[in-house]
Amino acid sequence: MRSSISNYRRGYYAERKAEEALEKEGYFVVRAAGSRGPVDLVALGKDVRLIQVKRGKGALEEGKREIARVPCPGLKEVWVYEGRRGFRKEVV
Repeated sequence: MRSSISNYRRGYYAERKAEEALEKEGYFVVRAAGSRGPVDLVALGKDVRLIQVKRGKGALEEGKREIARVPCPGLKEVWVYEGRRGFRKEVV
């Protein structure tokens, strides 16, 4: 049970960092707290961005598969948090 709590915390931290970065760019951000779905963040501003936030190895491909299922216009992105290096971002 302990590892799932720490995994949740690591995921929450990555989502918060992504949210802060988007807000600095001028977006209004809605976070799907505890989301098990394909979209973690919705950023509203000069455009609409749907973002799946991930951590860890192999996360980019998994995130791309998840966000591609969303039948919605707008930018679909996967952000993989790589610790000190920040985010690796890819538009799907």
